[in-house]
Amino acid sequence: MSGLFDDDYMNTYINKKINLPEEYYKLSYEILDNLSTAILILDDGFNIFYKNTSASSLLGTSNKTSDISTLTCESLDLMSYIKKVKDNEQSIMLRDLKFKNFDRLEKIVDCNISSYFNNDKNFILVEFNETDRLYNISLDQNLIDQQKATREMIKGLSHEIKNPLGGIMGAAQLLDKSLDDQTLTKFTNIIKKESERLLNLINSMASPSQLSKSGFTNIHEITEHVIELFNYDPDTTNIEFVKDYDPSIPQLYIDKNQIIQAIINIVKNAIHASNKSGKILLRTRTELKYTIGNTKYDLVVKIEIVDNGIGIPEEKLKEIFYPMVTTKNDGMGLGLTIAQSLIMQNNGLIECSSKNGETIFSIILPWGVQKK
Repeated sequence: MSGLFDDDYMNTYINKKINLPEEYYKLSYEILDNLSTAILILDDGFNIFYKNTSASSLLGTSNKTSDISTLTCESLDLMSYIKKVKDNEQSIMLRDLKFKNFDRLEKIVDCNISSYFNNDKNFILVEFNETDRLYNISLDQNLIDQQKATREMIKGLSHEIKNPLGGIMGAAQLLDKSLDDQTLTKFTNIIKKESERLLNLINSMASPSQLSKSGFTNIHEITEHVIELFNYDPDTTNIEFVKDYDPSIPQLYIDKNQIIQAIINIVKNAIHASNKSGKILLRTRTELKYTIGNTKYDLVVKIEIVDNGIGIPEEKLKEIFYPMVTTKNDGMGLGLTIAQSLIMQNNGLIECSSKNGETIFSIILPWGVQKK
């Protein structure tokens, strides 16, 4: 049973006090646990008597306390409102309440506080609805639609690119066979290799979403591999990689190489944004009852790449996953487009938030084997 109920106590309390069959209250808990609304029940001492799975996710994985007074809210004292509800027995609604959860992540919620009595016991019901997440769900769907439109555009261009590319590859192969000078064949090998890489890139972006090399993978094997790759990059000499991992994350059914490439592309952007000097944080967490587009998943894994660079201009945020959109003078604007495409082929999505001194790219991947 989820939440902070003591099972023996609740069995006694429900059966003797309320006299309901056991399957009734078990069904009630299942219903509560499947709500997207975060629900807390507080006892007379304002300790958390029960919380559903959405509340556990909202409060954060570092929550080891049953004392809600330790929750820090911006510009108001939440406990004063809770006590007021208990004293006056009237509901209170707090709009756009900002607080940092026990993982120090900022949340924006609508909060409804009400009281009720049961067998001479006074309980406080606290309901949180994440307003920022509802907003992000709409943005997520826009990102999905945007990526579909991008893929259709790339499909149209791929035919025009493949024809001359095929000619270049064929000419390089013929030229390679006719050359005896090893110095010259080195250049034809470069032409063949880069042409093949470009062809594979076009195919991966234009082809239908499919997981051809999927398997169960530990996400931290991927993040560690990416960090190791960049440790040998001369551009990262003054970059400090910081890791904040949740070791309890289950294995994901994903295409490992696709996820590696997506993270590499995002980290490259973070290095550029940090002017090749600063900190880049890789953080992993799980979230419960998470919606991607129109699909709600019981559990997702979130990989966040956080840099302390200059940030992304607000007017660019809605466009960064489009091809040819870039803030770099020498960039082509394909890195994030490719990353988003690769993550979407694994049923996930990349989100981004940014301000001066902190940009967060969040890769969200559903847990378990996903059906196409």
